[in-house]
Amino acid sequence: MDIKIENKSHKLKRPLTYAIFACLLLSAVMFIRHYTQGASNLVKRDEILVAKVKQGDFVIDVKGLGSLALEKRHLITTNAGGKVVEVLIKPGEYVERGDIIARLDNPQIKETLIQKNSLLLKMVAQHKAELAQQKAYLQEAETAYHDADLAHKANTMEWQAQATLIAQGNSTISKLEHQRSEFTVKRSLKQLALQKAKVATQKEILTAKQNAQQAEQQSLKSEINLLSQHISQLDVKSPITGQIQDVFVELGTQLASTGSVAEVADQTKLIAKINVAELDAPNVKVGQQATIDTYTSRLDAQVIRVSPKVNNGHVEVELSLIDAIPSEARDKLNIEGIINTSFKTHTLFVALPRNAIAESTNNVFVLEKHLATKQAVTFGKRSVNYIEVVAGLTIDQEIIISDMEKYTNDTQVLVR
Repeated sequence: MDIKIENKSHKLKRPLTYAIFACLLLSAVMFIRHYTQGASNLVKRDEILVAKVKQGDFVIDVKGLGSLALEKRHLITTNAGGKVVEVLIKPGEYVERGDIIARLDNPQIKETLIQKNSLLLKMVAQHKAELAQQKAYLQEAETAYHDADLAHKANTMEWQAQATLIAQGNSTISKLEHQRSEFTVKRSLKQLALQKAKVATQKEILTAKQNAQQAEQQSLKSEINLLSQHISQLDVKSPITGQIQDVFVELGTQLASTGSVAEVADQTKLIAKINVAELDAPNVKVGQQATIDTYTSRLDAQVIRVSPKVNNGHVEVELSLIDAIPSEARDKLNIEGIINTSFKTHTLFVALPRNAIAESTNNVFVLEKHLATKQAVTFGKRSVNYIEVVAGLTIDQEIIISDMEKYTNDTQVLVR
């Protein structure tokens, strides 16, 4: 008969294994609790962006997108209407000042000019004849005046001679004759005055007629000059050196007076136009320095105008370019602009967290080793990529700046 012997050592090992496993489990739980310190969620380190709080000079910038624009555009017009008979340029071509853009034809203006020139010749001849006649009237008046002057002198001499004889007692001269001589002197003196006035009147008439004729001729000459200018303007020329932006006519186009022919601009004179957020616009002032990025070159610039209007949440800002225009610069080239609006020294600042609002208190996750803890931080002025720290953070602390919206309900998250 076989006797069964129990293996007591095996029975003793099983409770010991359970005890060791329980200790290990408890240690793991305690380690995890110590490690996470109450973290309610987990985030991978390579899924977040972290920034360190810095202290120093803080430049407050405003950023905007936009494009380059021509500083001035010149509209090429003609004061002479007519039919386009030749177009010599196309959009994009470069022209020098005085280059012919297009040629017009207007037979009516040319015919009118011929008629006006003929009328001027006729007018000059007629005026010359009228002046000759008026000068003849003046000469007649001057002759009559001289005759009256001589007659008055003769009558005066006779009257004086009679007076002398009478005073000497000469009875050959009666008193009646002497009185008649006196009346003759007075009458000749009056006649002399009338003739003198007539001469003055004829001179005034001659001067007035000369002035009237000169004004009439000048008016007609002005019409002729204007017609000549219109004829010269049938060759439409560029007023500046630049690039043709657009052409508004083609062969056969009938242009009225002051019609538009083309548009030209100086490609070397460009400005920048960018749109900044309406909340940033109050900080932008004329005269502030800026940087324009063409995505190939960086240019120094200066604010020259801030629009008073808001359009779709943005305000347009114009900037003049200080540096030399690079080769890639052209009208409507997309650019990015950064305007330096102010400057602070010895200031705490950090890279701009996602959804952070300037001059307000926001919750951010402060990272310490492997644990990120939500903390209230008061921010100040915002720049393009950085924001001022007013309270809640100290230098060299690290915060998570990427989007943490899905961890809104968490106070701590584990970062691994």
